[in-house]
Amino acid sequence: MKTNVTHSQVAGRLLAVRQKGFTPSSTGQVGRVTPCAPQSATNFPNGAHGVTRPTLCRNLFVTVLAVAAMALSACVAWAQPTTTFTKITTGPVVTNLGQGWGAAWGDIDNDGFIDLVVVNEGADFLYRNNRDGTFTSITNSPVVRSASDFGGGLSFSDYDNDGDLDLMVVVYGRPPNTLFRNEGDGTFAMTDPNTLPSNGDEDGVSWGDFDNDGFLDLLITSDPNPSVRLHRNNGDGTFREVTSTSGLDQRVGYALAGVWGDIDNDGDLDLVVTYWLGGGRNSIYRNNGNGTFAKILEGDAGYFFGAAWGDYDNDGDLDLFIVQGGGSTLGNDVLYRNDGNGAFTKMAANLVGPLVADNQPGAGCAWADYDNDGWLDLYVANPGLSTSGGESGRKNLLYHNNGDGSFTQVTTGSPVNDVATSASCIWGDYNNDGFMDLFVANGGHTGRQRDFLYRNDGNSNAWLKLKLIGTVSNRSAIGAKVRVKATINGTSFWQMREISGGDGSFSQNDIRPNFGLGDASRVETLRIEWPSGQVQELANVPANQTLILQEPPRLEPTVKVLNGMVELKVRGWKGFTYAIEGSSNLTTWQRLGTVTNLTGTLQATDVDAGGGPQRFYRLVVP
Repeated sequence: MKTNVTHSQVAGRLLAVRQKGFTPSSTGQVGRVTPCAPQSATNFPNGAHGVTRPTLCRNLFVTVLAVAAMALSACVAWAQPTTTFTKITTGPVVTNLGQGWGAAWGDIDNDGFIDLVVVNEGADFLYRNNRDGTFTSITNSPVVRSASDFGGGLSFSDYDNDGDLDLMVVVYGRPPNTLFRNEGDGTFAMTDPNTLPSNGDEDGVSWGDFDNDGFLDLLITSDPNPSVRLHRNNGDGTFREVTSTSGLDQRVGYALAGVWGDIDNDGDLDLVVTYWLGGGRNSIYRNNGNGTFAKILEGDAGYFFGAAWGDYDNDGDLDLFIVQGGGSTLGNDVLYRNDGNGAFTKMAANLVGPLVADNQPGAGCAWADYDNDGWLDLYVANPGLSTSGGESGRKNLLYHNNGDGSFTQVTTGSPVNDVATSASCIWGDYNNDGFMDLFVANGGHTGRQRDFLYRNDGNSNAWLKLKLIGTVSNRSAIGAKVRVKATINGTSFWQMREISGGDGSFSQNDIRPNFGLGDASRVETLRIEWPSGQVQELANVPANQTLILQEPPRLEPTVKVLNGMVELKVRGWKGFTYAIEGSSNLTTWQRLGTVTNLTGTLQATDVDAGGGPQRFYRLVVP
């Protein structure tokens, strides 16, 4: 439902006044959220590699009050185009020897191409994308530190909201956890190690704005002292640990993965934590919306590693896959279907197929629609386990989603036939062709090994990729949900992706959501649900392109209207420029002025707004 409001109705929503004069100024005041209405997109002439930047915010007077439920559409069998991978055999990414644990894709220099970081036992790797399908190994960066006992997890995010991706690395042993601040040119500086102190035995790390204040908070998993630690971002470059007050203070078990995800679609991030030995059980925590969490599911105990959220059945909510890493005596991998009512169903092999039948030791996992047919597929990285208890290599696993709730194991191709001691896997479109490529980190405790990089050769299926930029929400848009509706082979259905600040095991996928569209030439509806609560919609978006979308800023009036003067407030991250437009009929709009937000909150004063018919305001990108 959509509703138009005026100043006589609800304070904090958009004000209807008559606009005649306009004077911009800066202020430090903070206001409330006003969601944004549907937008229109324009097509970029460069085809599959083009970037579209549609009007930022159209008709801010419109408030989206409800999001329609996404129903699972029946699957229609069709001749699916085949998809193959090419194993990359040249270049530093696959020739450097390391003992790989975690890996993450992230565009560190904002050139539109994702770069790569790999955490090892020993020296870490930083690879800059050359934008031609090759990478350069950067050896003079503080990210490439040379000493650690055991590699750990890592994750990119713009924790300081300055427009570039920073990097958090945790380790099991020494040196301490390190937050690397991006200097704005793709180089990094080490922050004070006391910013996020280490207990010495960390495993995983994940960014997420659990309190929706616009600043990304940090979850770290480790050995039980405690096994989960939550650090709240103070918004000034510092953090405060809030584990004891959050309900996450666990003193049993060795927590390995902690992954954020909004499981109940209520707009705040919930959490799954996996445990390996020590008495801990895999647990799902619901965010209560007041800074605390409640455990709603306590699952299996054993030797579990990675976890990944993904809407595999396209019913509009996040399902969960967990990898068990202890071998046949400790059970199988686990898939939990989200039932949409706060409950999860543990799926059996007779319902979903082989992905829950594997009882050999695994480590990392990652969802992606690798063949762009509109359904999420799953890759699992396996370290193997020798008879003596040590690690040994075995084949990794790829499961193709059949679109009917079941999966088929892929048995051909190098991604499922290469043997290594694999610790993590990440999907990312490193050559920007619309098809998700695959990186696998190898080595672990076994010894120095070469990592795997597989280029997705694609097929005839269409796609849509997005880069989201938060202006009120966190700048990385982590936690945002993106939904698309398209008609694929005659059947119209929704897909959903949620941008994650940490995935699988020790790792992070490309944060740009990629949608497979099959034979669809366009997306009928594109909806972005921002962590701030704002909602954007675009209609009839052409396929085979990358869209760069900014979150609508907050446009708010002061309640006080005196002597014909009205103040409009715009809240968002500094550096953005907007035009303010007014209308009396919601059809014809007049440009009133252009303002740049220099402080984070901008105040524009209408000095002659009294009398006459009602007026509406909106913000657009000039």
